[in-house]
Amino acid sequence: MGIRQKIRLGFFALGLLLFFSGLMSYFELNKLSNSTRNMLDASLKNMELSKEMLDAVQDQNTALLQIMVTGSAEYDSLLFAGRAKFDAAIREAKISIRDLRGLDSIYAANVQYTGVINNFFDNRAKTGRSDMNWFVGVYKTSYYDLTASIKNFMVSSQSVMDAKTAQLESNAYRAIMPGIIALAIAIIIIVMFSYFIDLYYVRPVLKITEGLHNYLNSKIPFKITMEGRDEVHKLKEYIEALIGLLKNKKSE
Repeated sequence: MGIRQKIRLGFFALGLLLFFSGLMSYFELNKLSNSTRNMLDASLKNMELSKEMLDAVQDQNTALLQIMVTGSAEYDSLLFAGRAKFDAAIREAKISIRDLRGLDSIYAANVQYTGVINNFFDNRAKTGRSDMNWFVGVYKTSYYDLTASIKNFMVSSQSVMDAKTAQLESNAYRAIMPGIIALAIAIIIIVMFSYFIDLYYVRPVLKITEGLHNYLNSKIPFKITMEGRDEVHKLKEYIEALIGLLKNKKSE
């Protein structure tokens, strides 16, 4: 194999290594980007739905207070609108959220909360008045249970996001590893490439130059030992042949 082919082969192997390592890093980084985007979207969706649930419960609580204070049924529609808003948020959560841990407790607390409010309307229809003792002793407990379950759902979502963040850190490390390994191998290849170029090409050329200098200036015989059958070795043979021709012409 000639010098040009050897050099081309060395650079081709180095370029091929860097290409495949870059390709692997690209796919890993692309996967990491998608995972990060999905995680952020899921976290944002959890927060939005949790806020909608809390707002819906607050709307119901405000409407119930207005009903109890004024004794008017005109606020009933506001309470039912808040209930519809809450139910819509629950349905959306079941569809869009993958990790439903904590959603069952919200559903159970909401069933209890809705039952307490329904009992309030039943009692009001029978007695025609509101019971503040019921509000303090029964309603507030179910209200706090429901809001607490929603907040716990938000906290659990944050815990899941923390776990996924740790996983993303591991994925990021895995994404850059091919590049680091490729860089290390490329440095090793460059060092070896430089060594072999020096060993098989630079040193022989220096030997040939020194041999010619000694022959021309000091008449020291041109005798150089070299390995391989490449262009440098052929150059040495041509020089030896040329020196032989010159000697033969002088002898004639």
